[in-house]
Formats: sequence, C-alpha cells, structure tokens
Amino acid sequence: MFASAINELTAILSQNSWVAELAGILPLSALVEFIDLPPKLHIYQLAGYTALWNSPITPAGSRLLLSSDKSTYPHCHLDRFGNSIGLLGLDGRYGSRYYVSNPETIRMCLRAHPATIIENVHGNINTYDSRLQNLEIIYLSRLHPPLRPEIPSSWPQRIFFPSIRIRWPHTCGWIVLLGMVVMSSILRTWLSLAFLILMPITGVVIFMLHGSTPRRLLVEKPTRWNRLALVAEHENTTDWIAFYGESTIVNSLLNRPLKPLGSVKRPPVTTGLRMILRVLILGQWGIALGAAAIKDWNAYFITFWISFCIFMQAFVMPSEKGAKQWMKSHAGIKIERYSTTLSSRRALLNTIVALNPDTFALLPGGIKEDRGRFAAQAMKWIDPILVEGPARTRWEEATLEAMNTVIRHSPTGTTKGPRCDAPDAGWKEKYKNEFWAPYVLEGIYLATKIKEEAKLPGRVQNHKSNEV
Repeated sequence: MFASAINELTAILSQNSWVAELAGILPLSALVEFIDLPPKLHIYQLAGYTALWNSPITPAGSRLLLSSDKSTYPHCHLDRFGNSIGLLGLDGRYGSRYYVSNPETIRMCLRAHPATIIENVHGNINTYDSRLQNLEIIYLSRLHPPLRPEIPSSWPQRIFFPSIRIRWPHTCGWIVLLGMVVMSSILRTWLSLAFLILMPITGVVIFMLHGSTPRRLLVEKPTRWNRLALVAEHENTTDWIAFYGESTIVNSLLNRPLKPLGSVKRPPVTTGLRMILRVLILGQWGIALGAAAIKDWNAYFITFWISFCIFMQAFVMPSEKGAKQWMKSHAGIKIERYSTTLSSRRALLNTIVALNPDTFALLPGGIKEDRGRFAAQAMKWIDPILVEGPARTRWEEATLEAMNTVIRHSPTGTTKGPRCDAPDAGWKEKYKNEFWAPYVLEGIYLATKIKEEAKLPGRVQNHKSNEV
C-alpha cells in the first residue's frame, strides 16, 4: 500500500516538470526571508516562552542567536539601545527626564491588552484647528505578592499554570510535528524526516542559551505611594502614554533594567552550547539545500513545516502572548489600559497635572495635601514641553485656582462627573483673555472622568492584591 503511494507521488513529479522546479525554490525562499526572529528571541529572553518545535533558523537569525556581544546584558534583545525605537520618560514625582529601559517589552505588554475608550465630550474637541493629542492611561497594579528576597532567585517562588488558550498551540504544534515525522517515515522522504527531527533539538539548545533565565522586575519591594510617569517617543509627538500605579512597579518597569532569574551560564557551558547550535543550524541549511537540489517531495514537506511555523508565530503565538504570560508569571503585574483624545497640547498638560498624584505638595508630618501650592519638583516634568517663564507661571496659577474651585457635576446635569465650563464667574473673568483658559477646564474635566472610569486610587496605594 505504501509502495503504491510512493510511486504515485514520484509519478506526479515526473509528469509535471513545474512541480519539481517549484520544489527546488520553495525551501530556500521560505527559509531565507519570512521568519521574524528578533521578537521571538526577545520573548525567549523575557519569559522563557517558547515552542521547542518552532525552530527553523535563517542566516540572519543565526547571526543573531550566535552573537557573543554581552555589552548590553541583561537587556532583552529588542530593549537594547538601537534595536527598537526608544521611548522618552518624564517622571511625575521628581521631574526626571530619561530614556525608558524596556521600550519594546512595554510595547508588547500594551499590545496584549485592548484599550477602553474614554470619550471626551468637551466642546474644545470640535474646534476646527485643533491639534489633537492621543493619551493612553495605563494603570499598573500587583497580581500577587513580590518575590521573597531571602530565597535565592534561581529557586521557583511562583507556580504559574498556563491557561488552555496558552497550552493548545504548543500541543497542536507537537501533534503536527509527530504527524509529519510519521508521514515522512512512511513515504521515505528521509531529508524531511531529518529536518523535522532537528527542530525540537534546535529548540532545546536555543532555550538553554537564551530562555532559561527569564526576567523579573529589579525592585519588587512594595510601597504605599503611587506615581505617574509620562512616556512618548519625543516631546513634540501627539501620542502620549501615562503610566499610573504603585511607585515601585512604575519605576521598575520604565526606569530600571529587568533582572534575569538565576545565574548566568559559565563561559565553557555557553561556548559548548553555541558550538552545538552552530552544527544544528548548518544541518538545517544543508538539508534544505539537499531537498532543493533533489526537487522531490522532501522539499514540499520542509516548506510546509517552515510555513506552519511562520503562521503559528505570526497569528497564533505572537510575541504579545509571551509578554502577557511574563506579566502574570514573572513580573506579577496587571495592566488596565484606557484611551482618550484631547483637543490641544495645553489640554494634555492640564490633564496630566490633574491626574498626577504628586502634583500638590504635602503638609509636614503626614500625607495630607497642601492644596495652596504645587510641589516644585512634581511640575518639572513639564519643562521639556513648556519652558518656565511669566506665561507659564500665570498658567500654573490659573490651573491651581481652577483645580481648587471647580464644582463637580456632569455635562448632563447629574450629581456625578466633572464640570465642563468655568469653575466660577470670577475665574472666567480673570483669565478670559488667555487662549489656554478653555484647555485648563478641559484638562480638569477629563482628568476627573478618567479617575472615575479607571478607578485610580490617588496618592496612597491600596495593597489589596488583584485576582489573576
């Protein structure tokens, strides 16, 4: 029975020359161009999230995996400076300006969470010449207690059981791989059989080199204080992200490198694994070249497997899923994502000032706010966007007065929600000639709406853990 099937497949190749010619092209074209390894390597290093069966390596991928550059360790690959677009961070407590340590990890984590839209119904949003600003508010909170510092970091301190949605793609891959191995054995396509057997072996070696030390937050000690940090690609952008949450979490995610769990492998071990990986990669290429030269069904089976791996990585097991698993299993953080639009840069500044838990100074000896003045350091984050001077001082005075006198009620007249118009007639008359006066009110209105819908906790952290 099997012999007749083999003869029929061979007959197809001999009767249709284009089928054989196509077999000589497909393995090399699929292997060279269409495998996106950098995000896959990033997730290896970040979370140890990997499918061992999904391990075809391109020439460009081999240079990446076999690179011995440790100058930027312990950053994950795409978080290293120059490997992705950087992000600028503006600290809402001390006014520090810095480049975000983990830009691509943050992007992956955000893409894993859909945003809840907070609608801005203020009248300013309909102005004809508005320079609209997009603002995302990311509320960070803990999923579980931090790691115990007295236990060595190489020991398992958290037990994380992946959900069925995470497990089924891995299981599906193993089933397809086993089916391909059986079919290659039956049809005697020995080159494809050797290629398929190399896949999990290569995956194990890559995991040992890059995935066995997943990252965690560098500092995990809880604090009762919340913090806001504003993040963007540059100061003149129209897309902004405000991270809000426990100070330790916000600062560790944005301003500190992630720390590998466990110890770094000794040089002899690393060198040996790299040599084994080099041999395995050369084996993959040699088999693919052999299948392309023979131009038979080995080439089609190899091409199918490479295409299957590309599809699974792009659509079923994208890097965002690995980042989401990392948040639960190693970082222990929960993300709630909200999105809104503001009418101008001034409205954006006023929204952030009203959201920032450190905007007002503290009275001596407690956590009670001094509503009569802004904290000097907490307003320094504005400097790269709006320079200090008499005009800014007047704007700050108007903002302080408005935040202290605005009456809370919704545009529809109910007792809940922020007010959209001037806080009182005196304020409106005093600042009627200032172009930014309507934007002050828009910012206060929208900040109040964001606090209500996102349930932001204020200056002091609530330590109650969230459920996974």
